[in-house]
Amino acid sequence: METYYSILEIPESATPEEITQAYRLLLQVWHPDRFHHSPKLLTKAEQKTRKINAAFDTLSNPALKQRYDEGLRTSGAGQGEQKRKPSGDEARTTRCPNLVCNSVLRVNARTVGKVTCPSCRTTFFHDPERDEKWDINPPETNEFLTPARMAMLAIAVLFAIVVVFAVTKKSKTIVSNKPAQTDEQATLPGNEPLAFKEEEQVRHAVDVRDGASNTPTRTDEKGTLPRNASTAETQQERLNGLDAMQRQMAQAARRAPAFPADMISDVDLRQLKTQAAQGKASAQNQLGQRYDSGRGVPQDYATGRGWYEKAAAQGHAWAQNQLGQLYADGRGVPQDYKKARQWWEQAAAQGVSQAQYNLGQLYANGRGVPQDYATARGWYEKAAAQGNAWAQAQLALL
Repeated sequence: METYYSILEIPESATPEEITQAYRLLLQVWHPDRFHHSPKLLTKAEQKTRKINAAFDTLSNPALKQRYDEGLRTSGAGQGEQKRKPSGDEARTTRCPNLVCNSVLRVNARTVGKVTCPSCRTTFFHDPERDEKWDINPPETNEFLTPARMAMLAIAVLFAIVVVFAVTKKSKTIVSNKPAQTDEQATLPGNEPLAFKEEEQVRHAVDVRDGASNTPTRTDEKGTLPRNASTAETQQERLNGLDAMQRQMAQAARRAPAFPADMISDVDLRQLKTQAAQGKASAQNQLGQRYDSGRGVPQDYATGRGWYEKAAAQGHAWAQNQLGQLYADGRGVPQDYKKARQWWEQAAAQGVSQAQYNLGQLYANGRGVPQDYATARGWYEKAAAQGNAWAQAQLALL
């Protein structure tokens, strides 16, 4: 009859120290991690480990051990069968408990204690009072869902759920590490419908200058001079009117309510701030744009300017252009066309068409610089070559 003593391979008179020592040795021998190469042996090891743990939990507790011993004495299981005690130095054989080794060892019949296998160096407890053979072949049970397998299955299911959630979740805001687009339309998406109105105004101005009739234009000097004279008188007014119209449109775009796409979650905002604090110029520029326009965050020109300056110090072209716009408009700082020109020149040198157009406006209107149409035309042409519609309209008026 199998008892907790036979499971731990100790006599009933074993001390607590011997019980603990036998428990540790048996766990080393039957630990399931040693049998992953063989599913059959792994199942046996798991069953043996459960029995060893149950036996130790009972025998290591004095109160539980006393009740267990009383139950054995009552049932007669504790008496066991009387075995022949070998005499003298009679030798006997036993097998190494390591299933990989399984060597046959010869030990002294009266030896009680630790025995080390010379082949695999496995140490185990030998007692001649117990059965000669180790219980290395417990009855097999058809138990498929063992606790270990159920734990592995639960982990696999949880991992699959996390992967599916991560793949299917839609992020509210995508923070890109790529440099910001230098096209001015990237920051003013709401201006596209108004651009058509602006082009109509430009065409209307050209029609007024050329005359409302569809008659052919006179080519002689007498017919041209009067019209050129009237055009020269209103040319500056038209330039100023077109510039004022553009500024009003930009201000209207900033005052417009934020679209859902402009909103940003707290998690994405913290991520954007973390990247900006780590020195990523593109993240610093995006933060500056959000505080400048109030998109997703409270509008704060001072904070926006601070992030622009950090990105501009790293050579970020669009941040330099935005700094120039702040100084030109006087948003959060005193209006200063000279500082605006300095920032726009740095951005224009990197090919930002909006900065090139803004420089053309400064020279055409004499703001912070002497009025110079030739220089203005040069900047307009550079911006127009990149498809800037405002620059193309100003070139037409020039």
